[in-house]
Amino acid sequence: MFEALGLTRVEELIWQALIDRPPAAAAELRDTDGLSARAVAGTLGSLRAKGLVVALSGRPVRYTATAPDIALDILIRAKEEELRRTRLLTGQVMERYRSGRRAAAPEDIVEVVRGAEAVFQRWCQIQRAARTEICALDRPPHLTATNPLEVEQLDSGVRFRAVYDTTVLELPGRLAIIEAMMRRGEQARVGAAPVKFVLADDRIGMISLQHPATTDAVLVVHSSSLLVALRGLFDAIWHASVPIATGAGGDDLDPDDRRLLTYLAAGMTDDAIARQLGWHLRTVQRRVRRLMGELGVRTRFQAGLHAARRGWL
Repeated sequence: MFEALGLTRVEELIWQALIDRPPAAAAELRDTDGLSARAVAGTLGSLRAKGLVVALSGRPVRYTATAPDIALDILIRAKEEELRRTRLLTGQVMERYRSGRRAAAPEDIVEVVRGAEAVFQRWCQIQRAARTEICALDRPPHLTATNPLEVEQLDSGVRFRAVYDTTVLELPGRLAIIEAMMRRGEQARVGAAPVKFVLADDRIGMISLQHPATTDAVLVVHSSSLLVALRGLFDAIWHASVPIATGAGGDDLDPDDRRLLTYLAAGMTDDAIARQLGWHLRTVQRRVRRLMGELGVRTRFQAGLHAARRGWL
């Protein structure tokens, strides 16, 4: 259970035994998993060195567990410091790596990954590499129904921005998934995403190899002018895209009307909207007319513009 803090299986057994009982002498602990006297004595010594066990005065010497919250916090802090030093060392090694590749060959900048399983693993690795921000252009097909790492990254403070192609919103239930992630902190817009890619901190990215995109062949792009170009493409598409309606600033707006505005802003046809919302075509047309009347506009474009000004998008 506590291997990550550097405890061996035997150390954990002895420590747990002392947590569950009053102070005990070494001889009383020999029944723990059939350990020898020598093994118990050695383990108690290592536990004392780690601050998990205290030796009490008297004869024979009795041992008691240190309060777990204090003892474990010390070990956790020590591990965090060790990881911090390792991270600094990683930066130094990366500088040496870059210095040795000033005249990098193309294969050092771009790698081809094939196979759905390999693509999925690389996708997860790239997201875990992010420290400040993940940017994505999203369009079908998808590796998974949801992003298994997004909540973890959002909770750790990594910003997540995504532009979803109109075709994504046409997938059953996809808008509800996007809205759930937005409630967790994702920033999402809908627009025209010509390709499918994800970027992590302007350090590394992954883009679909084929067009139309598939899920079994991608290019992984390392720090280079190509990665800079991909970031520029994302920023341009982000600014040209429409925010997905969340209801912020428009709490009096019906949730279905918010979805309807999102679909309208995405340029979806009435038929496509009707399929997504499970409405009759005439219902969609009637509600569109009503929304346009409330906004005082004559065109769908004007409806999106005025809805954004009111904070509905």
